[in-house]
Amino acid sequence: MNRDHDYPIDWAVIAWNIKSEAGWHCEHCGHVHDTAAGYMLTVHHLDMDKENCDYQNLVALCQRCHLRIQARYSPLQMWLICRPTWAVLRGVG
Repeated sequence: MNRDHDYPIDWAVIAWNIKSEAGWHCEHCGHVHDTAAGYMLTVHHLDMDKENCDYQNLVALCQRCHLRIQARYSPLQMWLICRPTWAVLRGVG
């Protein structure tokens, strides 16, 4: 199933800007975008809504962190430990 239609038409530009603002590093683990080493930088929608491209809803994550955070994070959850920097910067949690 092709779900590309869920993204806004300018998604490539939005994603590029988020990754560039993060210095092409994962905002969670800090690893640099390095596909040869298995660290592909992606952009995650915190609320899982591909149409919500507000800065507060987008975070640059390597694929490894993206999958972990997507499986465990909910925008309304309370943090049991210190919030990650990306959550503080976006005012979430």
